[in-house]
Amino acid sequence: MNINPSTSTMSTTSPTLTTNQKRALLFNINEPLEIPIQEFDNDWWPFVSNIWTGFSYRNHVNGNSWKSFTCRFTKHNQSSLRKEGIPLEKQQKVRVERYNDSPDHTHSLDESEKLKRSQVVRTLVEQEALKNYRPPAIVSAVKEFATEKLGLNESVKELRRKEVTNIKSKVRGSLDTHLIGNPNRELDIQETIIFLKKQGYLVERYEVIHKPTSGFVFIHPNQINNLEQYGWLTLIDSTHKTNRYDFRLFTLHIRNTYGYWDVGAHFFVSNEDCDTVSKALKIIRKFGNRWKPRYFLADQSHVEANSIKIAFPGLKYGEQECDVIFCTVHVMRTWMSKIYDSKTRQKMIQAMHKITKVGCESIIQQAIDECPVPTIKQYIKRNFMKNTHQWALWARQHSPLLLQVTTTNPLESYHSELKKSTSPKYGLIGACHKIVALDEKKHSDSEYVSFEFHTKNISAIGIDHVILHEIHKFPFPVQQMLVNEFNAVQGRIEKGKPTPGLISLNCNCLFFRRFLLPCRHIFHEHVYGDIKLLTVDIWEKFQKMFEEAGFEIYMHRELVEIEEPKKTEAEKAAENRRLTINELMERTRDIYWRVEEKNNPEQTCMFIQELNTCLEPVLNNKINEILAVE
Repeated sequence: MNINPSTSTMSTTSPTLTTNQKRALLFNINEPLEIPIQEFDNDWWPFVSNIWTGFSYRNHVNGNSWKSFTCRFTKHNQSSLRKEGIPLEKQQKVRVERYNDSPDHTHSLDESEKLKRSQVVRTLVEQEALKNYRPPAIVSAVKEFATEKLGLNESVKELRRKEVTNIKSKVRGSLDTHLIGNPNRELDIQETIIFLKKQGYLVERYEVIHKPTSGFVFIHPNQINNLEQYGWLTLIDSTHKTNRYDFRLFTLHIRNTYGYWDVGAHFFVSNEDCDTVSKALKIIRKFGNRWKPRYFLADQSHVEANSIKIAFPGLKYGEQECDVIFCTVHVMRTWMSKIYDSKTRQKMIQAMHKITKVGCESIIQQAIDECPVPTIKQYIKRNFMKNTHQWALWARQHSPLLLQVTTTNPLESYHSELKKSTSPKYGLIGACHKIVALDEKKHSDSEYVSFEFHTKNISAIGIDHVILHEIHKFPFPVQQMLVNEFNAVQGRIEKGKPTPGLISLNCNCLFFRRFLLPCRHIFHEHVYGDIKLLTVDIWEKFQKMFEEAGFEIYMHRELVEIEEPKKTEAEKAAENRRLTINELMERTRDIYWRVEEKNNPEQTCMFIQELNTCLEPVLNNKINEILAVE
């Protein structure tokens, strides 16, 4: 910093001053400053643009001009800042000085930062917003960069997510125009189908006869291959609020040979009922005519269960049976709200994890007998006594794959990632833009996993080099599991557990039943026991499982065969009736919440009144019939 005594003017250059020093000099102007005008506009003014606001402007006869600024807190008073310049062709410096001996600010710099963000901070936020990160991530990134690179920790310490969200919405508005789509729904659907076809997807639009519902299926040829090869177990789930028409997005998910969860197909439906969803599944069957699923893993959606039953009728039509099994996480979430007695709920969770049907049914009966709440007893009897094959793990003991995959979490993670980039304001074309982008990412990730599958070796400490050498002959994901199991041996020893005393490679632990690979008990016996179970021949036997295949080896590999008693026609009819009534109740709740979310109390009340008017006569008649019979 240089001071010229004769003119009392301070001449400064940016390399000699920190950002905070510049802000302090321009906060209260104690001495006049002369700064190259370009430097002032780029390196000084953006840091204090939130402190000052324009007050007056004047051009002199000689071509010079001056501007006066006032503090944003006191806009009715004249400012202490005055900025002078010269004609554009001669512009070299700007002079900044106090105006007419005006007083200093009566507030601090921090208070100015709370009132308005400086231009440099807004610019940083806008740059990050273009990357379409979520507001919390933008706040973190801006604070880190502004603090470490610019020394603006005081300027950004009060930065809040709400401010970032507002800035982001303005920045992203122009970028999202193509995602909003045509305001006419029919044209939006047509443009969406054209877009998907250009991206290489096979698309088919359909309508349901005698219903005002419709949908369209879209599937990439790569996804058809996924379904046909690995769709023995298929995950299905839907998500909402991805578009302004509230079309529900359904996705099918499969686990490929590399153990990676990938997309099988997509379809949008205007209404979530079994006729609309089953027709979409039939179209997917037509695209992938070699897709023969044995199991669908779903949440407790009766719409999905009915749809699958219609689309895959099973043996009576000369096809393979296709069963619907429930996600264990969704079942337990349901119990959290419905079975609110904690002891009863714990009993039901024990029943879920029993490995025999007899043991499962015995604990369910105990839960009912010991439950102090009659309504909970009735709930368990009606909803979980006769369908244990769908939610209890005893029915999955024959299949390692069904024991490995018990939840729809991989598919929910896909939908969660998708919804971070979509918006209820988008048209269907906007939602499909994001779906295509995410599908491409999943495909790229799958290729990376496939590269590592047979080429990467794990590093591990504390494992005998002979054992580690044998572990390295497995695919990389299997190496990770085996190393974890070997390391778990130390935990057994620390707990004082003795060697298991195994004399063969058959272990009843969950890991062995899931993967048919050496578990912690086998490793414990091999390293510290009397019998060396893992000979070279035994290692080779395990390794051969993956010589010509990957994780699909578990699809048809069974430990035991379970003979299920065939259901009578009466039992089948009763099950169909139960599924139908459950679906009707599910659809009613769904419509109610869709109306409720519009925040129109009159419309919601009208819906409830119409529903009550329709149901009340039916319910009263049935009650009278039942009482008359009794």
